Amino acid sequence: MKRVFLYVRVSTEEQAIHGLSIGAQTAALETWAAANGHKVAGIYTDAGISARKPASKRPELLRLLEDVKSGKGDLIVFTKLDRWFRNIAEYYKVQEVLETHRVDWKTIQEDYDTSSASGRLKINIMLSVAQDEADRTSERIKAVMEIKRQKREPLTGDCPTGYQLEGKALIKAPEKEAAVSAFFRTYLESGSTSEAIQCARRHGLRISCQLAHKMLSHPCYYGHYYGVDGMTPPYITKEEFDKIQAMRKHIVRKTSKNRVYIFSGLVFCGECGGRMGGRVNTNQASFFYNCTAHYMKTKDCDNNRNPGEKKIEACLLRDLDSAMRLMKLEASGLHEKEKPRDFTAEIQSLRRKCRRVKDLYVDLMISREECRRRIDEYEKAIRDLENLAAAPRKMDASALEAALQEEWTQMYFDLKPEEKRGFWRILLKEIRIHQDRRIEYQWNLSGLS
Repeated sequence: MKRVFLYVRVSTEEQAIHGLSIGAQTAALETWAAANGHKVAGIYTDAGISARKPASKRPELLRLLEDVKSGKGDLIVFTKLDRWFRNIAEYYKVQEVLETHRVDWKTIQEDYDTSSASGRLKINIMLSVAQDEADRTSERIKAVMEIKRQKREPLTGDCPTGYQLEGKALIKAPEKEAAVSAFFRTYLESGSTSEAIQCARRHGLRISCQLAHKMLSHPCYYGHYYGVDGMTPPYITKEEFDKIQAMRKHIVRKTSKNRVYIFSGLVFCGECGGRMGGRVNTNQASFFYNCTAHYMKTKDCDNNRNPGEKKIEACLLRDLDSAMRLMKLEASGLHEKEKPRDFTAEIQSLRRKCRRVKDLYVDLMISREECRRRIDEYEKAIRDLENLAAAPRKMDASALEAALQEEWTQMYFDLKPEEKRGFWRILLKEIRIHQDRRIEYQWNLSGLS
C-alpha cells in the first residue's frame, strides 16, 4: 500500500469553459486511489491558479512539497499533465525536490510517469508542447486586449466607483455621478478625506476610508484607464489629479474631538524636518503646534518651540498681499522663460501604433475598415500634438487676479475654520518652524495659476 498525495489545480477560466471542476478532479483521484489499494496521505487544491504560475505562487503546491520533504508520502497523482505544469523550468525545479526525496508522480487519465527513461522523455516532449501552446494562447490574449484598448473598451466587467458599463463602454453612473463629483470637489477645496467622505454620504453614496484613498489615487477619474487616455469620462482634469497627489502628501488627520487646526498637514519642524502636530492649550482656548519627533523622543531633535496658530496666521496674512502681487508679476512673465513642451515621444508612440494596426490587418486579425478607422484616429491625434507643439503658450493668471480683489482680508475673516484650512492648503506648500523662532513658508504659485 502506497501513501499518495492527490494534487488538484484549476484556473477560473478552465473551470468555467471546460468543466474541469475541483470536485470532479478530486473524486476521480480518490476513486483511483481506492481502486489501486493506496492510502490518501493528503489532498492539495490550488483553485484559480494558472499552470504557468511558479511553485512559489501556488500555496497548496508549496504545502505538498513540505509534506514530501517530511516523508509523509510515496507518490503524487493528478488527473492530467497540464494540471501539474506548463512551464519546463518550473517543472524541473519541483522535480529536483521530488527526486531528492524519492517521490514519483503519475497521471491517472494519461500515460505519464517518472519511473522510466522513456516516460521522462515523453514528459519533456509534452511539456514543451504544452508550454508552446500556453505561449501562443498568451500572445492571442494580449493581441485581443490590445485591440480592446485601442477601441477604448474595458478589459473586464469590473467598474470603478462612479462608473458603469453601457454596451462596450464605461460611462458615468447616473445615480452616483453627483456624489463622486462632490467627493472630488470637496477634497480639492478642503484637502480633507473625511470631509470628502461625509460630502459623498450627504449625496447618498457611502465611501469607506480605504475606497476613498483608492479613488483619490486612481487615474481613471481623469480618463486614463488600462494605460489608455479617454477610456473613461473624466470627473476631474489631469491638472486636478496631479494637485490631489501633491495635497495627499500633507495629510489632514481627524482629531478625537473634531477640532479644526487650520494649518494641519502644512507645518514642519525646521530642524529635523518632521511633521508638527496641532495641540490645544490647557484652558482649551487656543491652538498651537509642536514637533512630534521632539516630544515623542522618536528623533534627536531639540526644537521645543510651540508657535500659536494665531501667531502663524498673523504672520502669513501680513505678507500675503505683497506675496500674491509678486506672484502675479512672476506668473505674467513665467511663460516667456518656460521651455515649450516636447511632444516627440507621444508622436513616436502614435506612429508605432499605426504600424502595429497595419500588422494586425496583414495578419487578418482586424478588418480593413477597422484598420482605416484606427489609423485615421491616430493620425488626427498626431496632427493635434504637432499643432500644440507649434502653438505659443500663455499662462492664465485670471485666478490670481480674482484672489487679489479688494476686501479679500475681510472675506478671509468671515470664513469658517474648515474653509480657512482649505484656503491655506491652496496657497501654501509648507510652513517651517525653527528653534530660533523663525517662521518660514513656501507659497504655492502653481495652485493659483
